[in-house]
Amino acid sequence: MKPNLYICHTAYQVLVDLLRAGRAPGGPHTMVLSTAVADAPALAARLDKTGAVRTVLVDESRWPGTVTGPLASLRARRARRAFEARCGWRLDRARYENVYIHNDWSVLGRYLQDCHAGYILCEDTFGSTLGPDQHLVTDQRAAPDFAQKQKTGKGYLYWGDSRWCRAVESEDAARCTLFPAARMISDSKGALLRSLTEAEKAMVRAVFLTRPLPEQAEGATLLLPRSFVEDGLLTQDRQNAMFQAVAARYAAGPLFIKTHPRDATDYAALFPDAVILERTMPSEVLNFCLPFTFRRAVTVQSFVLRGFTAAEEKILLTLDEALALLPPSPSKGETLAHGGA
Repeated sequence: MKPNLYICHTAYQVLVDLLRAGRAPGGPHTMVLSTAVADAPALAARLDKTGAVRTVLVDESRWPGTVTGPLASLRARRARRAFEARCGWRLDRARYENVYIHNDWSVLGRYLQDCHAGYILCEDTFGSTLGPDQHLVTDQRAAPDFAQKQKTGKGYLYWGDSRWCRAVESEDAARCTLFPAARMISDSKGALLRSLTEAEKAMVRAVFLTRPLPEQAEGATLLLPRSFVEDGLLTQDRQNAMFQAVAARYAAGPLFIKTHPRDATDYAALFPDAVILERTMPSEVLNFCLPFTFRRAVTVQSFVLRGFTAAEEKILLTLDEALALLPPSPSKGETLAHGGA
């Protein structure tokens, strides 16, 4: 059997596809690793040592024809050649049994469509096909040119709607209403992570843990922040104050912080007494790499806790709920009164 091709844009995707590659026949398989993944070169070197995959690094920022842009209207052949010349990688579809990608709205996803690759779209985060908010898909399908694009394969469609997407994976295909049953594949990542052998756990630790985890932390709280600054929703100061308020309200016992790979906040300065975990490590690794269980895990407007099992209690706050924990700002009159006191 031929090897598979796995295309990854996040550490979670790397974790899932590394484990699948280790179990799939035809290896070693190829893993294309976007340099959008934090510390991608070092991660690629550790992945190669497993023997399960051979990695290829692709810097998608070298190709300006992303989701939109001045080159978006180029024909598929010209766009394909431009990507290959600028990003330094070329797909030979005949070499691979299956092509898996989690983000077909990426530069690499567009390239697969330009190649008519017949790819399988996987969930970009745990259980993402089962979420209640699927407006990106429904908005795309409401566009006046949607039917024509889907019929002809000319023009880009995302989130599994492209003619060149062969199938869509879901944590539970029977519960996913986005696509016809004939296009769906059930592939439970929860079941995968629960079924790991000791050898697989050791492989994961070798790839994702570059420093030891604590051995004991009775009654600890895990805070899993994300960057609302990066998303343009908050200023850095307001985000800092919000997460400090969240920790003050919900932290019990020692505080651990698992930062998001895209979050540049200095949490060690913000929480000098907290244990800061590696940002390149998927939070799911904590499910089976810790000798203890957190008292609670807390996050804000994130699905990161969907597949997380290493906490007795999981608390998911909306952004509005988290902001409501901030003390009210003093009115202008109050500020002046205090200033003159």
